[in-house]
Amino acid sequence: NRFNDGEAEADLGIGNNPNGDHPDWSLSNNAGAYNIRKLDVYVLGGSAPPPTPAPPTPVPPTPVPPSPTAPVPAPLPTTSGPAPLAIPNIPDSEGFQLVYELDIPTNPNYQFGKPVYSVDNHLDITGFDRVAYYLELDSSYVWVSMDTFTDKSSKIGVPCLSLECGDGVVRTEIQQIVTNVNIDSNVHDLSGSGYSGNVEFWPFNYSPGNYLNIPGASSGTFDSGDTNSGSGNFGSMQVHVHGGGTGYTGTVFAFNRFNDGEAEADLGIGNNPNGDHPDWSLSNNAGAYNIRKLDVYVLGGSAPPPTPAPPTPVPPTPVPPSPTAPVPAPLPTTSGPA
Repeated sequence: NRFNDGEAEADLGIGNNPNGDHPDWSLSNNAGAYNIRKLDVYVLGGSAPPPTPAPPTPVPPTPVPPSPTAPVPAPLPTTSGPAPLAIPNIPDSEGFQLVYELDIPTNPNYQFGKPVYSVDNHLDITGFDRVAYYLELDSSYVWVSMDTFTDKSSKIGVPCLSLECGDGVVRTEIQQIVTNVNIDSNVHDLSGSGYSGNVEFWPFNYSPGNYLNIPGASSGTFDSGDTNSGSGNFGSMQVHVHGGGTGYTGTVFAFNRFNDGEAEADLGIGNNPNGDHPDWSLSNNAGAYNIRKLDVYVLGGSAPPPTPAPPTPVPPTPVPPSPTAPVPAPLPTTSGPA
């Protein structure tokens, strides 16, 4: 109150005035009692202005003697606002930091050196609790986050054949269960939270045997449960889910064949609806997309995750070599996030 004459301090207060006769702080003259006096005004949504209310009938105030100076209130509790979103319109991306950004070539060849990332911040990352991947293929996209499966930021990017994609001593080979998997995607039926999942990251060839006994995986097709051969140069960077969430099972995204440069890479979001292999193996379809963007993010934390118990290996069932799958038709056109 009292903001027009400049002859006396304004009246300011939150809640009813506990001092004096006037609960609405009239005649308090107490603005100088506060070091911080900040007022913000906000709006939410809508397009039409609200109707103008009828003006109230003024009631002249009853003259009263000035009130005593109100005591200085205790400072408000300190709070921090929400962290920014890494990806607009994806709430789960709040607070995540970008580590790698990659425009995927059609015929990548990473056997002698790591990918040429347009952003590479991994040396600035000292600890993290969660890892996330954002893959954009033309108008289709997927964001998937999970509890971290390594304490090394050098091992969350593309697991190429070069030692630069590992820790400089050994290559990245990660095949394990991951927890608290959240997915946001415009691909049908893929989005959900609280999934159980697994990652298959390695630079080598692989066979269809279900090494981790992933529920729903087959030993006869390349899918969410395969076996790393430990040799060769085909390469697998796959994330899958097999429980929880909204009930979706199978591949979340796949990026395969990135080490030899002799054929187009395999790329896909969700299960491959074409061909025999749900994880997009042997699709050779990278050239079907004009936009092929992969981002890698981390969130907070400083302690490394516990080392998981090694899985009990299941011998793969011998199968004949898979025929080359035809290049699938592009995914249905949908609009990405604003």
